[in-house]
Amino acid sequence: MLLLRKGGRKLEGESPAPNDRQTVRPPVISGAAQPVSSGTKAPSQMQSNTAVPLSGQASASTTVSGVPKLTDLEEAKLEQMRAAQWETKDVLSGVMKRFGAPIRYAFAYGSGVYKQAGYGGASKPMIDVIFAVSHPDHWHALNISQNRSHYSFMGTLGSNAVTFVQEKLGAGVYYNPFVEIDGVMIKYGVVSIDTLSSDLLNWDTLYLAGRMHKPTLTLRRDPLMRITKQVNLTHAVRAALLMLPKNFTSEELFQTIASLSFSGDFRMKIGGENPQKVQNIVEAQMPLFKSRYGSIIEGLSNLEYIGQDLLQQDMSPTARAAMVRKMPNNFYDGLVKQGRKSGIRLPPGLGAEAVNTERLVTVDNISGLATKAIETIVARPALTQSIKGILSSGLTKSFAYMYSKNSKYRSANEQK
Repeated sequence: MLLLRKGGRKLEGESPAPNDRQTVRPPVISGAAQPVSSGTKAPSQMQSNTAVPLSGQASASTTVSGVPKLTDLEEAKLEQMRAAQWETKDVLSGVMKRFGAPIRYAFAYGSGVYKQAGYGGASKPMIDVIFAVSHPDHWHALNISQNRSHYSFMGTLGSNAVTFVQEKLGAGVYYNPFVEIDGVMIKYGVVSIDTLSSDLLNWDTLYLAGRMHKPTLTLRRDPLMRITKQVNLTHAVRAALLMLPKNFTSEELFQTIASLSFSGDFRMKIGGENPQKVQNIVEAQMPLFKSRYGSIIEGLSNLEYIGQDLLQQDMSPTARAAMVRKMPNNFYDGLVKQGRKSGIRLPPGLGAEAVNTERLVTVDNISGLATKAIETIVARPALTQSIKGILSSGLTKSFAYMYSKNSKYRSANEQK
């Protein structure tokens, strides 16, 4: 299991000192210039803070050693998904060869890569791809020269203007949608590898970090990303635990995790996304979620399986407060702000963190406070990133993209 150290002490498997908060900054990168939908309630909001029924499962007093193995059906489904992954990766590897500009790290995500429940196979969705690069300005200069047709009118303004829009507006990503290469329709986003790693570690915007809470397909590897991805996934589990009761199912855990990046996203309120998106993702990709989070769950001392699909967390204030202190500062600050808004007396200053976390985790509405803290991180970048899409995509492509998203929204409502 991955172990990170801060000041020579492990972040997992031991109780930190009360004031030991995690402050994570992106590592210096060699060669680089000096990342619950609002209309969907989190499981904890749909049930009281009591144990879930244990019929047909192990009793609450039973602890399963390690992470339970996948069932035979789940194993078969996982193998099918892995086979499909290799096919998709082979296709996208060919697509990436069409780009002459250097790409440090790349991954694909979304319904174009992994099937989601509730969608037919009539039309193949556009594939979402992210390219993390060392020098965005240089990258866009090369790419505009090679692939001018991928850009809107922004390409005429040059790489400096494109980079300015990328890094100063929204979440630091510049998307070119509806690009067809060798018969494959993709939407590719360009992001600085520094911006991506910082979002994964610190939850600056949760724009890309939230997308990487769900299954993703790595197209090009980078050693830095292997570490930061694990940190991000661990953050996601801890945030979900604040929103869940003592006992819960693995499906509830993964739905809560998958919902984080949709919290505060205005598109969920105006028909810009399928309202059943979270459920559709988890339902169709459950074996991938279990495989993705298995080692992380096993490495957390305050979480354990008590049945094939049942988990139990340590609800003691000491354990939960220690967990909050390991979360990103951006999340902790938001949690404190929401706590003060709700009337909880929380003193300022770094020396007050032990007191603040212990007070916060004992309030009845900690789930709601955590959800609001996530919404605060997500809301503004999600809005400004969407507005930026008009510049990066142009009016025609932006309208086509919004129409596609709204069609999914209307289709989901018709199926209710």
